[in-house]
Amino acid sequence: MKLNRPTFIVFEGLDGSGKSTCAAELVERIGATLLTTPSPEVRLYREALVSSLGSSQEARQLFYLATVFAASEAVTSLLREGRSVVLDRYFLSTQAYAAFRGTRLRVDELEVLLRPADLTVYVDTPLETRVARLKVRGATVADVETLTVASDARLRDEHRSRADLAVLGRYLAVDGDRGKPADVVDQVVAELRAIVGESEGVTRVHAP
Repeated sequence: MKLNRPTFIVFEGLDGSGKSTCAAELVERIGATLLTTPSPEVRLYREALVSSLGSSQEARQLFYLATVFAASEAVTSLLREGRSVVLDRYFLSTQAYAAFRGTRLRVDELEVLLRPADLTVYVDTPLETRVARLKVRGATVADVETLTVASDARLRDEHRSRADLAVLGRYLAVDGDRGKPADVVDQVVAELRAIVGESEGVTRVHAP
């Protein structure tokens, strides 16, 4: 499938939701460029950088916000080149996780400085499935703190409470526990057709 214009799609979701797998699947489907926050280059040093910030949740929040702003610039450049972009995590999860961890900074208004998405896909996956997936891939210390019933509920609330942010563009919640990643992506493709359409003469992908 080829979209009629360069398009910016974001995948959000709790750790272990399957968003990264779905993002990669969509990239293959529409021929987009995949970006992540933090970027692969920053991820090489992330643990050391975050640890060096001590226990300040505000400092950690600002670190992750810096990676979001860097991603916004990268996305804008790619769109100008005529390339669609799929971004694994953006402003929504940065703010939701910061609030969950007790930051005193309330900076949702910074969204106006960021490149807005055409579509934000929230992959909604039950706690039991997240736990199973994280056990397979190896849960980090940060992951473990999100795997209680109370933490899971709080993080979901923090995401839902920000679902109307303008930077999200159109918001689509999908069931991350139903079918295969390809089935989730089918729903995303159907939503993208409604937003920007697709080019003439390409094979249409079945959407449920």
